[in-house]
Amino acid sequence: MMHHYNYISEKIISKSKIESAYIFMKTIGIIAEFNPFHTGHLHLIEACKKDLKADHVVIVMSGDFVQRGYPSFCDKYTRTQMALSCGADIVFELPVCYATGSAEFFAKGAVSLLNRLGIIDYLCFGSECGSVDLLTCIADILEKEPANYKETLLKELKSGLSYASARQKALLAYISSSNIPYNKKDVENAFLSPNNILGIEYIKALISSASPIQPYSIKRVGQDYSSDIFTEYSSASAIRSYISANGITDNLSLTMPETCINILRNNADSISNPGKLSALLGYKLILEKDNGFDRFLDINTDLSNKIIANIENYADFDSFCQLLKSKDLAYSRISRCLVHILLGITKDDMEEYKSKDYISPLRVLGMKKSASSLVKRMNALTDNKILINLKNASKILSDDEQEILKKNLSSSEIYGLICSRGPLNEYKLKQIIAN
Repeated sequence: MMHHYNYISEKIISKSKIESAYIFMKTIGIIAEFNPFHTGHLHLIEACKKDLKADHVVIVMSGDFVQRGYPSFCDKYTRTQMALSCGADIVFELPVCYATGSAEFFAKGAVSLLNRLGIIDYLCFGSECGSVDLLTCIADILEKEPANYKETLLKELKSGLSYASARQKALLAYISSSNIPYNKKDVENAFLSPNNILGIEYIKALISSASPIQPYSIKRVGQDYSSDIFTEYSSASAIRSYISANGITDNLSLTMPETCINILRNNADSISNPGKLSALLGYKLILEKDNGFDRFLDINTDLSNKIIANIENYADFDSFCQLLKSKDLAYSRISRCLVHILLGITKDDMEEYKSKDYISPLRVLGMKKSASSLVKRMNALTDNKILINLKNASKILSDDEQEILKKNLSSSEIYGLICSRGPLNEYKLKQIIAN
């Protein structure tokens, strides 16, 4: 097992006074949406902290738009308060271009941010299988693409299979012909579950970036992520549906920590309104239709033409996604594409960020008072400066980081139009500091 203090040994020599007190401390990183924070998230934090005997928990969290291609249920500051009340020490914002990207872009953007912090020992996540060894085996093959695997992949693609189907078929063929201790059923099951798939992408990102961070997974508890069954360890989807239908009631204590329910009550005006989203998107589609949409991330010419041809049938966000989806285009893919149009996230943007190793401003959304020592460590051990006060952005961020920050801020202003509180001037907000 690679330990973080070996990786940073050269830095330690010059920063020994700061690091000597922390060298044997363990810090875990968790990539999350907390949309909203529930008992399953609390279980993940507590279990990983206990299992790994970790001293600190660092969160990289989506801002005001999430990976399914939709506004977050409540705003990033409300969710930050929830996380800090339930075991997190510090919360960083995952830039919106990664937060609304494919599973691969989401993972690579978030892992890059964790790498840049310089202090993370473990990346912890929940998965349906709970086996980090199985997920690592799959991720290693997919990332390194051995010759036999790649040959089968190309053959299946030529036969007309989709990339996802061809990839799975090539993977199964490679594993069955190799001395690997997993069978066809293990691999097939791994690809049936969204958290397994995301875990594979996290590990691929760790491998491709030669990261010293170790992956660690616990078995996910509770309902499937898309289930609407309301029980202990309910999915975030079930909680969102319940609140939309019933409001913020005491019944939520079954599936959300009490502190999080109170935080949500106190910030009810930060809950997003789908109707307002639909109006904003309709306006943007009409505004952009003469230019086409294929410059936006994830949108090819065929989809652009399909959007243009169907604008006259636009009624609302959800029905338009349903109208555009097909056998080859899932609802979630369409939803992400439409959010990229709304927020102005282009292919050129992503290519630029990819070419710079998925660059991110290291922006703190909130932290505990006790986390100031963590910030000192990060600033001492890397050349990447931590952004706590937005007013310092122009002094400490590169031009690229400032550009990404502007996109994050503008997306949050758009989010403000989607909820009842209206846009926030984030430069005037007080930093969230929790006890």
